[in-house]
Parts: sequence; structure tokens; C-alpha cells
Amino acid sequence: MSNSKVSYVSRRNILKGGVAASAALAAPSFFVGKAHAATEKLKIGIIPAYSFGIYWLIQDQGFAPGVEMEFSVFPSGPPAIEAMVGGSVDAITVGSVPPLAAMARKVADFREISICGDASGLFTIVGAPGLSSLADLEGKRIAVTSGSNFDFFLGVALEQAGLADMDLKRINMEPIDAQAALIAGAVDATVPLATSRELIFDKLPGASMLVDGAKMPLDARPSIMDVFMTIQQTMDAKQDALIEVVSAFHNQGVDMLRNDNDAVVQRMIAWQESVGRAGVTAEEVEPLLNGYFYFDTQEIKDIYAQGVLYNALAVQSEFLVANDRIPSLPDLDALISDQIVSRL
Repeated sequence: MSNSKVSYVSRRNILKGGVAASAALAAPSFFVGKAHAATEKLKIGIIPAYSFGIYWLIQDQGFAPGVEMEFSVFPSGPPAIEAMVGGSVDAITVGSVPPLAAMARKVADFREISICGDASGLFTIVGAPGLSSLADLEGKRIAVTSGSNFDFFLGVALEQAGLADMDLKRINMEPIDAQAALIAGAVDATVPLATSRELIFDKLPGASMLVDGAKMPLDARPSIMDVFMTIQQTMDAKQDALIEVVSAFHNQGVDMLRNDNDAVVQRMIAWQESVGRAGVTAEEVEPLLNGYFYFDTQEIKDIYAQGVLYNALAVQSEFLVANDRIPSLPDLDALISDQIVSRL
């Protein structure tokens, strides 16, 4: 059912032409990793969420010695996608909703070649002091990145609460900007980044947790996959390099997560510092890092073979169409590619 009462105020039109170049120039680039004789370079656009940080860990630990990854940091999925379309990066880590919107608009031949993790338990909706439930958002302003996983989570939470047609105003902001707006009192709620939401409670005493994804029943929790994606032309040109880094993620990366978790936590602290974020502690990193479900090599092959990713994206696509976020269902058969996973 279309939510016709929801009005959007666009703070920035991030899907217009020209954004790719400016986003890539603005995004800080950094190199990490142990010295090795790399045979190929991959330019990776990365968002500072912990499931995506495992690709940084691969470089940091030298798990893919034949590939040198150059990372550029982006605040969210849409500008990362634009950078990839513009050629500034070869592949990106991104939430699953922005590619659906881009694929529906036939922007490029996008391919989701692997999954970083299922992040559904890490999404929350945080409100200003004085709010105690989603119903209290009626007539209020909520800052959320339009057409993103954050937007999808908000929509599902409202629908499950029977509030899909509630009158509220969505203000399109990047997550960090939205967080600052909530702290400043410019908006009444937001769907924040899991990696920095504690700052809201530190800076805004009395802020309220309106919805906590980790406390949703598993059968009601929306499946929100973080994915690794590229375009078909890049996948064909750099297939061997992509196979090496994806294999390292699901093999050595996931193995280190499961068997040397404390060491990964410490490396994620270093990663957050390297991308210029506020200092974090092990106590803050551990529940967020381990709040994802990660897939080893056999599990990721099963995910693709059994259509798990397809089904999750189909649910999201149908929701986005029904709520007028995208014009039509994207071609999921084209978007989801096992060209890399099948060769692990």
C-alpha cells in the first residue's frame, strides 16, 4: 500500500549526474596492509560499517596477496554507487536497498557478487527526548537516507506497528548529518548508523530507543543484507582479483572472526581511527561487529544456490514499489550474479 501521507524533503539530490566525480574526490582514500607483491589493484568504495570493514581486514592482514586494495570512504550507498558508475571505484560495499533503486532505474549493469553480512539486528530508530513510541512520531520530522536500508527498515517498522499511513515528514539526510540534526534538535528522530549511535545518547540525554532491530522476533525482522557489488564490465575485466578478495573474505576473514574475535575487534578499532571517526573502545565495537551474521565459503555458496539473497531482495523490492520508492521491480536475475561465488 502506498504511503501517500509521507512527504519527502530532499536535503541533497545525490543521484544527479556529476555526483560520482565529486563524491570520489571528497572521499578520503587510504592504503593499508602488509607488504606483498600485488599483481592487480582494486579500487574499493567502502562505507564505515563493521561488516564492510572485513575487506579492510583482508588487506591489513595480507589475506589476498595478489591484490592491492585502495579504499575510498563514502557516507552511504547512493554516492558510492555514483562513484562506481563514474569509474572512480571498481567495486563497493553497500546496503542492499540502494542497488535496487539504481537497478530499477537501469543506471548500469550492476552485479551483487557476494554478501558481507546480514545486518538486520543492528538497525534502530532513535527519537528525541519525550518520545516513547513510534506512534509519537505522528506529525514529526524524521531524518533518514531516502532509498536506503535505513529507509527500508523504517518503513517495515512502521508497517508492522500499523502506522504505515501515519502523517510524518521524512527529511533526506546522510546518516551522520541526520545524527547531528537530531542532537541539535532540528529533527525528531533518525535511523542512525550502528557504529555511531551511542554518540546520540551521549550528547542527547533522554534520547529514546523507539525500535531496536535486535529485539524484533526473528520471523518478523526484515532481512537486510550488506553486499559487495560491481558492474558487469569490471567483473569481467578483474574477475581473478575479485575472486581472490571475495574468497579471502569468506575464508580467512570469517575464520578470523570466529576463532580470533578479540584480534578482529582490535583491528576494527584501528580501522575506525584510520577513516577519521571518533575513537571507539572494544566494548563498543564488539557487539556491533558480532551483531552481523557472516557467511563462510560453503555458506555463501549455499546462499546463492538456494536463492536466499534473491528472496530477501524480492521482499525489499516489493516493499519499495508499494511505497513509491522505486518505479518498478528491478531485474533481480541480472543483479544477483554467482560469477564470483561459484568459483570460490
